[in-house]
Amino acid sequence: MSLSLKELEGHAEKYGLELNNVNIPDSQERRESLKQLLLDTDVPFPISQNKARLYLAESKKPFEVGSLSDQSISLGRYQNHQDYESLTFEEHLSWACLIKFQSEAKERYACKEYLQGENRFPLKGTTIPDYHLLNARLYQQTGWQLATVSTIIPSSLFFQCHRNRFFPVTTMMRQLGTDYLEEPDIGHDLAGHIATFTIPQVAEVMNNHGIAHEQISMEMRSRTESVASEHETEAITKEVEELLLYAGRIYWFTVEFGLVMQNDRMAVFGAGILSSPGETPYSVESDKATRILIDPTSDRDLLRLAATDYLIDEYQKTYFVMKDFESLASITPERITRVVNEAKKIPHLGWRDIVEGDNVINKGTEAMTPDEKYDKLAQGHSLDEASKRVALRNLETAR
Repeated sequence: MSLSLKELEGHAEKYGLELNNVNIPDSQERRESLKQLLLDTDVPFPISQNKARLYLAESKKPFEVGSLSDQSISLGRYQNHQDYESLTFEEHLSWACLIKFQSEAKERYACKEYLQGENRFPLKGTTIPDYHLLNARLYQQTGWQLATVSTIIPSSLFFQCHRNRFFPVTTMMRQLGTDYLEEPDIGHDLAGHIATFTIPQVAEVMNNHGIAHEQISMEMRSRTESVASEHETEAITKEVEELLLYAGRIYWFTVEFGLVMQNDRMAVFGAGILSSPGETPYSVESDKATRILIDPTSDRDLLRLAATDYLIDEYQKTYFVMKDFESLASITPERITRVVNEAKKIPHLGWRDIVEGDNVINKGTEAMTPDEKYDKLAQGHSLDEASKRVALRNLETAR
């Protein structure tokens, strides 16, 4: 249901905006902007004249998947398109309010590389970016492209995109006035992630996860070819799904919810944090959350990430702080696959747990020792789902 003019004005006023500043560009304006952008050769990945001419012709149609590199991706039934003309004023205003709300938090808490990267893209305006324009700029700056999807896609397809340097983006914009969403939306995908691709180590880790995912999946396919029974096939499939879950945790605690030390202070680079104006200051300052310093070059620390469960529907209870970006590049496909195979052999941790050997920057008020979750479970006390899952998993594995 559309909001009334008074309600729209109320939301705009809350963020210091005026409705008449939300000027939605028409197709001709967007086409002219794209034409000028495609002429830019002073970029890391210049676009050839032939590619530019074909791409400009494609811009007359809704954007689906980037076509500026030699790589391609098939999204199957999840493929979608951005029909810019169908975006509503309310959706554009929601974007404008989110960007305004984010800006102060980002300036204060985001790492310097993220802030520098964000300035390379058309992300700070009062209207949702045209994907044709944004895709071209993303390719010019990083060699990655956009792939428009209809909903949350399977992790296998998500990481296949990463392997081919495509980033899946949705076309849903969060409801006006909403800070945090469980599922990705335009605000998360664009205002959270896009700038992170300009941080070479983060983009490399994303690509490495795509490669690792394929390596683990290929091993499963190879093993299932040599077994005869359906029971054995199911057992192998279950094992591989667990390994991919552990790899996904490494991704979650770095790419999505990672912090990094800079000039003796914590700064945010995780897109999941930076797409939420509320969680951004919380991640750095709240006394509820635990913060643990991580050295990604250490297998022990990488294993700590792989073995730690989490929830997606509330602010995190523990944040892992990378010692620097240089060490983040050590998360290679080979190390991911090796560490997740180790993770299946050890007890796992809940997102509140602090264990011996953790380099704790600060202990949150909601932190627990690893044994507390078993005591709470045995006594029938309330226990968050992440801690409960881990407790039951460990008890089952120990049998």
